[in-house]
Amino acid sequence: MNKKIDTVFAVGVVGALAVCSAVTMFHSPRVMSEKENRELAQAPELTRESLFGGSFTTDFEAYAADQFFWRDAAVSLKADTEKAIGKKGNNGVYFCDDGYLIANPPPFDDSALTKNLEAIKQLDALGEYNITLAVVPTAYEILKDKLPGYAYEDRLAREQEYIRVSMEGSGVGVCDTTPILSAHSGEYIYYRTDHHQTALGSYYVYSALGSSLGYKPHSISEYSRETMTDKFYGTSWSKASLTFAEPDTIERFVLNNGFAASTVFGTENKRLDSMYAMERLNEKDKYSVFLDGNHALTVINSNAGTGKRLAVFKDSYAHSIAPFLAAHFDSVHLIDMRYYNDDIIRYLGENDITNVLVLYNAEGFMEDTNLAKAGDYALTSDYIKMPDFGFLPEQDRVDDDYFADAVFFGDSLVAGYSYSASIPAQFVCKTSVNTRTVRSSALPSGKTVMESLLAAEGVNKYYLMLGINEVSYNPPEAYKEDYRSIIKDVRAQNPESIIYLMSVLPIEHSVEASTNISKAKIDAYNEALVSLAEEEQCYYLNINGCLAEEDGYLRDGAASDGIHVGGTDHRKWEEYLRTHAVKARTAASAAQAFSLYSGGGSLDTAAFAADMLSSVPFKDNMSEVSESVAARMFELEPGAALNGTVYTSGGGTAEEFAVFECADAAQAEALTEKLRKRVESRKGDFDVYKPEEMPKLNSAFVVSKGNLAFMCISDDNSAAEAVINRY
Repeated sequence: MNKKIDTVFAVGVVGALAVCSAVTMFHSPRVMSEKENRELAQAPELTRESLFGGSFTTDFEAYAADQFFWRDAAVSLKADTEKAIGKKGNNGVYFCDDGYLIANPPPFDDSALTKNLEAIKQLDALGEYNITLAVVPTAYEILKDKLPGYAYEDRLAREQEYIRVSMEGSGVGVCDTTPILSAHSGEYIYYRTDHHQTALGSYYVYSALGSSLGYKPHSISEYSRETMTDKFYGTSWSKASLTFAEPDTIERFVLNNGFAASTVFGTENKRLDSMYAMERLNEKDKYSVFLDGNHALTVINSNAGTGKRLAVFKDSYAHSIAPFLAAHFDSVHLIDMRYYNDDIIRYLGENDITNVLVLYNAEGFMEDTNLAKAGDYALTSDYIKMPDFGFLPEQDRVDDDYFADAVFFGDSLVAGYSYSASIPAQFVCKTSVNTRTVRSSALPSGKTVMESLLAAEGVNKYYLMLGINEVSYNPPEAYKEDYRSIIKDVRAQNPESIIYLMSVLPIEHSVEASTNISKAKIDAYNEALVSLAEEEQCYYLNINGCLAEEDGYLRDGAASDGIHVGGTDHRKWEEYLRTHAVKARTAASAAQAFSLYSGGGSLDTAAFAADMLSSVPFKDNMSEVSESVAARMFELEPGAALNGTVYTSGGGTAEEFAVFECADAAQAEALTEKLRKRVESRKGDFDVYKPEEMPKLNSAFVVSKGNLAFMCISDDNSAAEAVINRY
C-alpha cells in the first residue's frame, strides 16, 4: 500500500512539474518579480557562438528557473517550510521576535567608509558649506534584542565610532541618532517587513538633527497622523519570501499650521503637488509614496519662509525624513549620487546652497561609494565660488599648508621678507631686479630670475612683487605692460595657477625728500597693478595699505633706509597674506596633479565625442566628466591610458559612453574588463530605481578594437558600433 501511495505521489509531482513546464513554455515571460523585487532572466538568443560556447545553456537554465510558472509560490513555500522547522532566517534576513524581518548588515569594512568620509572632507575643504553628517542605524542595531540569540555583532556600532574618530578636527558636524532611536526602541519606529524607518522613526531622526541644522523641531503634538496604507510588504519580506507575515502600516505626519510643499524632479519632466506620490500605494513598493521613490535629483519647495535652502546627499532613508525637514527650509534639494552625474558643485553654487546634510542609513553608507563623485567634483569643478579678480578683500585665514605649493618672486623687498617668513613657500628673488631685467639678471645657479621662477616645481600659487627699482623712471603704463608679459609666461607654464600681485610697498618721508621715488609714483604703480590684475585674472594684494600710516607713508624709523622694512612689518605682511588668500581654489589647484592620461595618443577625442553625440540617439543630456571623476567611475589609476574621453547622463537614464586609447591591444583588452565591471555596477544601481533602463544595461556595447577600449550604454548600440568602427 505504501509503495502504491509513493508511486501515486511521485507521479503527481512529476505531473505537476510537467504541467508547470508546459504552462511556462506558453506563458509570456515576466520582466520583474514584484515579490523578489528584481529583474528576471529573459530568453537567450540562440546563435552558433552561444550554443557551442556554452553560454546559451547557462543562460537558458537561468531563464527557465526565473520564468517557472509557479516560481513565486515555490520560493515562498521553501521559506515557510524553513521557518516552520526552526530556521532563523532566509536569504540574508533574520526571522525575529514580534514578526520583524531584519536584514543581516554587511561585514564591517572601512574601505567604503574611508572613501565616503574623504569625499565629505573634500567638500568641507572648499570652505563653502556648513556640513552635517548623519548615518542612521538600522533596526539591526536599535532592535538587536529582537534578533536571534547568535545574530548580533557590533558592526554598525563600530561604524559610528569610526566615523566619529575620522571626523575629529574637521569642520563637519556629526549627528549620531543612535541615542534618540534607542530611547524609543519600544515604539513602532521601523517597519517589520522593510529596512526603512517608519514616519515615527523619521520624526525622531528629524528631532535629533535640529541642533546641527539650526532649527527648533516641531513637537509631535503639532502634527496630525494619517494612515496612507496598512497593506505594506517591504524589501525584507521580499528577500525572506515568506507567505504569512503581518503587513506594515505607512503613515504621514501633517503639520497643523498651514504648511504646504510641492516637489519637482530636476532631471525629469515630473512634479508633485505635495511630497507624496499617492498612486504608488497601488504598487508593491509602497514606500515610494514618499517623494515618488528614487530620483537623481528631487527638490521640495515649501512655504516655510525661512530664506534657507538645504542640500541632502542621501539614500532612500532620507525620503521619509525630508518632509519634516521641509518645514524649516524654503527648498530642500535631495541628491542621489548613484544617479546624479552632473557637476554637483556647480549645482550647489547656482542654487545658493550653503547648508549640506549627508544622510544615509548605516548599512548603505558602508557599501555605496557613489558619494565619492561629489568629492571628485570638489577637486575639479570649474565652478568654485571665487572672489572677483583684482583687489582682493579679506578672506578666511589660512594656515601653513596653504603656502606649501606657493612661490614668492621679486626684488630685495621679497628677499628681505624671505629671511623672516615662517611660511613653507619657495622664494625666487634678487636684489635690484625689475620687470625688464628678470629675463637677463642671473642667479648663482646660472639661470635667470625668470627661468628660475618657471622651473620651480610643485607650484600652483605665484606671489609676485616688482616695481620699487623702476618706479623712479619707468612710466606706469610701460611698467604695466612689462609686468603683463611676466604674467603671460607664468600662465603659459601653469594655466590653472593662482597669481597674486603684491603691491609696491610704501616709503618713509625721508626717501621722497632725497630720491626720485615718491608716494605719488608708487600710488600710480599700484593703480596700474589693480587694473592689470583685473585684466589678467589675478588678485591684487594691498600690502602697502597694511604697512602705511594714515598719510600713506611708512612710519619714521620703520626701515633703516626708509624702504626695506624689518621684522615687525614682515609679521604684518605675513598676517595680511594669511587673511587674503583664495582658499576655495586650493583643492582645485591641487587636483591638477591627477592625470588619468599619460599622453602621446593619436585619437582626436573631441571629434570622437562629437561623432558619438550626433550619431547615437541619446535621450538624456550628455556631458563630459573630468579625468578624476572618470578614474573613479572605472577604478583607473593615473596614466591608465594614453588618451580618452567619458560622457555620462545627468541621471535621468543610465546612458554613458567612454573611449580610451591604450598603448597596445593587450592594455585595451585589460581596460575593457574595467568597462564591463562598470556596466555590472550600474545594473545594481538601476534594477530597482528605473527598471526600464535595464534593457540598455543588459545590451551595453563593450569592446576592444586594436588599442581602443570602448563602452556605450544607449538604445541604439548599432550606431555606437558604427562610430567605433570608423576610428
